[in-house]
Amino acid sequence: MEEENDHTDIGSYQEMTTIVDTEEKQAEREEALWPPFHWLDNPDIGPTIADFWNPRFDQHDISMYNQFIEILRMSRSGLNGDEISRALHMNNVRKYLVGEKLSFLTTLRTEHDKLGPPSIGQKWLPRRLKPRGTPDGSWIQVPVSPVTFEQVDSMIQDLPFQVPDSAPIGEFGFGSLEELEQERTNLFGFLLGAIVGDGIKQLKGTRRFVSRRIALVLSKNKPNSFRFGEFTSLCANAALGLDMRRVADLPISDKRYGKTECYAWASASSPVNSWIFNECLGLRDGETTTYDSLRMDWLPESPKSFAIHFIQGLTESDGWPDAGDDVVKVVSSPNTKLFGRLLENLGCPTRFVNQPPVELLTCRTEDAVLLPFFSPRIHSNLYEDMRTMAQAKRYPERIRLPQSVIDNIRSFSKASTSANEIALQLARTTGYKVNAHTVRKYADL
Repeated sequence: MEEENDHTDIGSYQEMTTIVDTEEKQAEREEALWPPFHWLDNPDIGPTIADFWNPRFDQHDISMYNQFIEILRMSRSGLNGDEISRALHMNNVRKYLVGEKLSFLTTLRTEHDKLGPPSIGQKWLPRRLKPRGTPDGSWIQVPVSPVTFEQVDSMIQDLPFQVPDSAPIGEFGFGSLEELEQERTNLFGFLLGAIVGDGIKQLKGTRRFVSRRIALVLSKNKPNSFRFGEFTSLCANAALGLDMRRVADLPISDKRYGKTECYAWASASSPVNSWIFNECLGLRDGETTTYDSLRMDWLPESPKSFAIHFIQGLTESDGWPDAGDDVVKVVSSPNTKLFGRLLENLGCPTRFVNQPPVELLTCRTEDAVLLPFFSPRIHSNLYEDMRTMAQAKRYPERIRLPQSVIDNIRSFSKASTSANEIALQLARTTGYKVNAHTVRKYADL
């Protein structure tokens, strides 16, 4: 699992900005009834701010807004720009009056005039930000805590469906973009699981609207890393319409737990990712998925397909088949109770094992393959190993193993000292499985 304050250099994106020409600005001002003299009927900015998700502002921003309200009052009384400038001892009054210069809270109220109030239980959130944290004009409605699956699903469906032309949809079994689009909400479930597991939630800006970037850094030593990263990136693009792509690979570093080269992926920075962190995962700023429990009461009540995709994202990140115990294991701490409820509702028998410093969720391979715990679309070595163990037969109890099996165990032990690896290789080659204790008995490990 990765912590949110990871400062790994994974490359940078040039933030998407919207350059609007003078004619478009004029059209927007006309749409917003500029100058907004109607604000004088109710100058209180509070109700407007309450309709936006987590805007950041200070006393200076409030003073700037109040100053603009005074400019409007004086303009409506008949004073021109120069007269107002002299009275208020300020420059650029004309630019304020024609909308060429706007403070942050003035911008929010202008946008609110165009957007209108959000639906009940929703807030307005910018999808992207310009430099200095001002919204770029693309807004969505997002639910606030406590969220429900229905609200999350509605939000995903309302987002623009934007997938890069280079997206490897065929690599993961999608026959068309239409099929991919139909799976958007389920793919968001997988993305959430991956974020809880291996995802890095980088804080990229706290000015105006908090913005985060989703990133993955995965070891090249693990066979499933590349396909897992590519599929997670596809999920982010399809579900959120935010650009996520592979960036420059990372060299070996002493700052990471595993001393290997790594693949890396990163999304564009967006307030939407902050909303996911705070509202979907239920984490507060400064908390991490490694040490702090998720507040996701809505997750166990989500539809089966969404819940399974979440489990698959989590397991591809933090899980593995243990052939020696014939189970799939997933790191469950600090969310053991939440994941237990989720899997209970899915009718999947599991048990939890305390293995300091973490707790593990375990599920027999015969049960795990029915869900399945690993994604069939990624179809990684982990998925195949789970299937191999689930399909392998057991020898009858209290009957000595055939000598050929014992010979195989001893032969495999010459190339590996891992009882789990030997048990897996035995299942692959013979179609039968034995536990790690039996392997150690005959391999003399």
